[in-house]
Amino acid sequence: MLINRPISRLIRFTAALSLGVPILIHSASAAEGWFTQAQAARGHQFFNNQCAQCHRPDLTGAAGPALIGPDFLKKWNQVSDLYTFEHEKMPATNPGSVPPDQLWAITAYILQKNGFAAGESDLSDAASSRALAPR
Repeated sequence: MLINRPISRLIRFTAALSLGVPILIHSASAAEGWFTQAQAARGHQFFNNQCAQCHRPDLTGAAGPALIGPDFLKKWNQVSDLYTFEHEKMPATNPGSVPPDQLWAITAYILQKNGFAAGESDLSDAASSRALAPR
């Protein structure tokens, strides 16, 4: 039996609410997805290799700040704000050294860990103007 996508989402949403699972709702455009699962998976590996030492594998922060949660998301208006900061300032020991494709993958992983949905297109410059948090 095939269930169309909106009904399937409604069923999952209702089930999550009944189980008391917290749900992050970002913007209506988030339903389209922000990155692919494969990109976020690559980002996880790159993050562990290049970022986890300062930000911890669970993104809760250590020498560097936490990269998850509402306080983190409030700092960035658009994806481009986060990406530009990462590109210009990270890693702290060698700013600007991470190639753009790896940095987009790391950004996808960070968004995934903050509850943003996967979709059918990689996160890239084309999505850089998307708002990260409703204002």
